[in-house]
Amino acid sequence: MKSQRYRIRKRRRRIGILLTAVVIVAAFTIALKYESCGISMGNYRAVLEAKRELRSHQEYPESLAELLENNPETAEFVRDYGKEAGISHTIDLTNEIHPGEIPLFIQWDERWGYELYGNEMIAVDGCGPTSLAMVLAGLTQDASWSPLRVAEFAQENGYYVDGSGSSWSLMSDGASSLGLKAKVLSLDKGVIQKELKEGHPIICIMGPGDFTSSGHFIVLTGLNDDGTVRVNDSNSRINSKKSWDLDRIMGQIRNLWSYSL
Repeated sequence: MKSQRYRIRKRRRRIGILLTAVVIVAAFTIALKYESCGISMGNYRAVLEAKRELRSHQEYPESLAELLENNPETAEFVRDYGKEAGISHTIDLTNEIHPGEIPLFIQWDERWGYELYGNEMIAVDGCGPTSLAMVLAGLTQDASWSPLRVAEFAQENGYYVDGSGSSWSLMSDGASSLGLKAKVLSLDKGVIQKELKEGHPIICIMGPGDFTSSGHFIVLTGLNDDGTVRVNDSNSRINSKKSWDLDRIMGQIRNLWSYSL
């Protein structure tokens, strides 16, 4: 009998050790997956914290869970919803505006990301206003052009479309009414390169691919010496740090507009 109990205890210890090893390997594998996507271990911990917050607070919008699932970069934003949403944040972009540059604004920035754009938060549906705000602030050097200001303009003037975000006309008619010269471009590599060489940023509405599974606005901000393009993606700092092959992204562009003063 003692021998049998000993064997049972020994078997349980082996099972416990095995389960612990499985958990460690699983956690390490997930961490490596995030690391390979450019997500740091610190951000991985923030993802875990955000998921705990989502589980413990029923009042969290479902769209935040989807935002986190689709983009781990948003972890800190999602985690902080409970304490930051509803608070009016000071928006001072003065130090982010530099001559000859298009600034990078992130739609899930806590300064404006929790604010509503139509029926959703700017963090979720605000890629259009955020992209246009980058172009406005960069070309005019006016630090008052925040994503929140452009989102309010878009909503007040009928450019918000319930369920899909921003109307394409925000990038043409809306931009023109805000003082920009907006031009619809043909989807031609030479045309795109010419506009960027002349210092004209380009807003693209993207279809499924590298930037979205449905639809998403990004800004092409310039050309590198090797012919790759610089991209400001309002939903991803990681994407915005990369240089992109123009041939690769052209197949994902559904429409595009260039801008000047």
